[in-house]
Amino acid sequence: MNPEDATPGTGLIRILSALASEYLLYVVTGRSLREITGFIGRDLNIIALHGALTLTSSGIRYNVPNFSHYEKLCDDIYNRRETYLAEFPGLRIYNKQGNVLFHFGLMDPEYKDRLFELVYSLSSQSGMPVYEGKRIIELRIPGINKGIAIRQHSEGKKKLIAGDDRTDEEAFMENPDAITIHVGPGESISRYRIPDYVEMLRFLEHLL
Repeated sequence: MNPEDATPGTGLIRILSALASEYLLYVVTGRSLREITGFIGRDLNIIALHGALTLTSSGIRYNVPNFSHYEKLCDDIYNRRETYLAEFPGLRIYNKQGNVLFHFGLMDPEYKDRLFELVYSLSSQSGMPVYEGKRIIELRIPGINKGIAIRQHSEGKKKLIAGDDRTDEEAFMENPDAITIHVGPGESISRYRIPDYVEMLRFLEHLL
């Protein structure tokens, strides 16, 4: 419910690091680079902000032109956050320096329609498309998604893609040649399903 409270489970970094020594591995996330590196460190390949930038051993690469323009748009929206927070009690707003995320998990559901109207209005003003996810609605950089990023970084190799969020459905859709795994409940276009993250960790250990 509080994204900032998430921490790696026991053995996660060990498993990912071991997999990275055997396979071309990327952690692909909607989180900002600062958030995800705080979560798992900087030793793994990371695609952040749904594909807007990439961190590898070669450094940071921005995958969209005029990235700074979107950073400024996000700052402008975030600087008005006190107005939005007053209007929607329980709302949390996160500036990802490229995306702006509105987390309504603690907000009274009666405000949801009005919040969505606000975010879609901000989308029209900024030119940043809207994405709706689990307890969140987000403005993000146009022309990117996890699936496009994975396809561009896969170097023509066979792919295994696993995820539990709606954004991962874009990854599955853009990579029909991949082995795709949806983690957890809910509808999915993936070819396979694993019931929860505990079983997903067991599956990754089995790959090793």
